[in-house]
Amino acid sequence: MITRLCPRCGETMTLDEHQGMFRCVNGHKVAETLDEASERIRSKGQPTAVAISFKGMLQPRARSLFETAHDYLRLGNTAASLRAFQDALDIQPEFVDGHLWIARIAEDPAVKRDYLERALALDPGNLDALRDLMVLDGRLTPEEAERSRSSAGPILRRAASVQAEAQTLKCPVCGGALTVDEAHRRVICRFCGHTAPLTTSRTDDGAKLLGAALLKQRARGEKWKIGERVQHCQQCGAERTIPQGRLSGVCPFCGAQAVIIHDAAGALEQPDGMIAFQVDEDAVKAAIRERLRGVDERLYTLMGDNKVVQASLEGVYLPFWVFDALIEVSQTITDQRTPRSRDDRKPVQPYENIRFQDGVVGLCIPAVTSPPASLVQAISDYDLASLQAYDPRMLTKYPAEIYALDFDDASLEARSVATARMRERHQRVESANVEVNVYALVQQMIFQLLLLPVWVVTLVERDGDVRMGLVNGQNGRAVLGSAQKRTG
Repeated sequence: MITRLCPRCGETMTLDEHQGMFRCVNGHKVAETLDEASERIRSKGQPTAVAISFKGMLQPRARSLFETAHDYLRLGNTAASLRAFQDALDIQPEFVDGHLWIARIAEDPAVKRDYLERALALDPGNLDALRDLMVLDGRLTPEEAERSRSSAGPILRRAASVQAEAQTLKCPVCGGALTVDEAHRRVICRFCGHTAPLTTSRTDDGAKLLGAALLKQRARGEKWKIGERVQHCQQCGAERTIPQGRLSGVCPFCGAQAVIIHDAAGALEQPDGMIAFQVDEDAVKAAIRERLRGVDERLYTLMGDNKVVQASLEGVYLPFWVFDALIEVSQTITDQRTPRSRDDRKPVQPYENIRFQDGVVGLCIPAVTSPPASLVQAISDYDLASLQAYDPRMLTKYPAEIYALDFDDASLEARSVATARMRERHQRVESANVEVNVYALVQQMIFQLLLLPVWVVTLVERDGDVRMGLVNGQNGRAVLGSAQKRTG
């Protein structure tokens, strides 16, 4: 606070910086001199420039009002700052930074939410607006929000084994083992015959905003890679190690089935949904036989002693990260034609740029390393319309794998696939002199963790080589991998 003595009554005068006037308790006023004002401004230092995230063409008057609003803010005049930000938005309503800053300095939570949601509607990928909204909703603490601003990614931590809590899958009547009747959507006790309906209701509440998940991960500052998970069997009390990569399994001591719910490191995401098996073993065998009768397979057999002499198969639910993406497409049309004559009625426009939004849904990214992701990707044409809620009891018939690929790494692959699809969809060569090029920018993504049905087939050839085959457990699509020398 800047003070001086009143020349009329000797009382202490304080400076009103907004009006440049000293006042005392007796109502006397003395104007601040130019030298005093200059010294006061110099003592505060040069104001730091405020970064603008708006990607469009910002009108000069809107920029000037935005800077004026920050000048008022530095002086502590919040009301004047709000008016200047609003004036900038009256000139250019799509100016995202104006909405963001009104949200930051407004006191009413409803006003904050309104302007943050406006900012995200204009720029879905704006992490500053998303971060502030997460703090407002209580999904991030102010301290976590500050940590999430760091450009450094989370620290990768590894643990050879951690304690895990599992849900035992048993009959509520007799405690016997359960199985699943997919056709009638029910679970059945193998011993007493008790039946119960499976979960049928499903909403999209499981879908998560990628930007929010990445901010939350960065705020935590670490992510874990877990080797084995150790479970205390609720049936017999034995401590057992669940094989690496398995979400469900059977106790080797008492035969109880269990599904991991969470682990001590908090490193496990629960699935958001699943698709039931619709292809049985007989159909799988038929699909593999049909695949082996293909021309390429017959040629492969003729090239060596490659006839299949043994086959085994296992049904398993594999984890997939499934993404929907909103994409901004920039389409550049280059026309190198020359007008045929001065009187040509269709003048050539050599360069044109068009921007619009498009999107892709249901991008299935395999979250496993075994079977090979490239092989899994070849059968990942699932119809997600038949998606149902995740019910752990579904795993009493077929086991499930734990994801080996985290959502952040999977999102990079999803972005690559999404932008490639935009180029396939919108990029073209119309003629020798007219070319349409496409640049695609992913603005926003949502994702889910789904368990999808896969039959894993192991084929042993006469010469001892082993081949892996996969069959989509929903539609029966089959693919065969390359032969590998048997080890051991």
